[in-house]
Amino acid sequence: MKEEDLKNICGQLGPCGIACGTCILGNGTVSETAINTKDYINECGVKDWSPMVPGGSELNWEATEKTLNWLGKYAFCAGCGNGGGPPDCAISLCATGKGIQLCSQCDELDECTKFQWLKEYGETLKQTLSESRGKSREEFLAEALAKQ
Repeated sequence: MKEEDLKNICGQLGPCGIACGTCILGNGTVSETAINTKDYINECGVKDWSPMVPGGSELNWEATEKTLNWLGKYAFCAGCGNGGGPPDCAISLCATGKGIQLCSQCDELDECTKFQWLKEYGETLKQTLSESRGKSREEFLAEALAKQ
C-alpha cells in the first residue's frame, strides 16, 4: 500500500465511529503482515525443511504464497468514504440515506440494531457514539486516533 493512500485512509471515520487508522484493515496491518509472512517463509527456507516436520509434507506452498500475495495486495479497506468496507453495510447505507456523517447524530442510535453484525465491538461503538453526542466528526476522529 502506498504511503499516500495510507494517509488518506487513516484520516477517515466511518459513520459507525470506526476510525480507519485504528482498524487493522484500514491501517494496512493485515496487508503488511501477509507480505512480511511470505518474506519470512522464503528467507527462513521453511518450504525446504517443512517436509521433515509432522504434517509439513502435506502443505501446499504454492497455494500459500498465492494467498499471501492476494492478502498483501487486497486485504485492506479504503474506508467508507472511498468505497471501502462491506458494500452492504447496513450502518453505512443507513447513515448515507439519512444524510448524516456519524451515527451519534441519529436520534435512533440507542435502539439501532444495525451494529449487531459487529457483535460486542458493535455495542462498544454504539456506547462510544452515544457518549459523544454533540461532538463534531473532527473532534470524534481526533479523540479516536489519540487513543490508539
